[in-house]
Amino acid sequence: MNPMCSKCERVVYPVEKLNCLDKFWHKSCFTCEVCQMALNMRNYKGFNKRPYCNAHYPSATFTVVADTPENLRLKAQSEKQSTVTLPSFTRPTCSSRPGVSESHC
Repeated sequence: MNPMCSKCERVVYPVEKLNCLDKFWHKSCFTCEVCQMALNMRNYKGFNKRPYCNAHYPSATFTVVADTPENLRLKAQSEKQSTVTLPSFTRPTCSSRPGVSESHC
């Protein structure tokens, strides 16, 4: 039995079949979800098993990280490390270095 097209839901015969994104498509139905531009195996980008052209490919969104005990511990440790102050070092003055002229300081 021939598979059904993922877009038009009609039968896809072998001569017009395109197998992509774990689905079957008519070659004419394999178009961008947004602008309906005809796509092929070389110029499509898949997202959530749907085809997109390069211009309409959804941009990645940031996900929220759950406040698990491990993440909370790491966050606290990071904050603690960022508040640590390093001792300040002062450069010795030339007068405290015998035998060194002022021009070398």
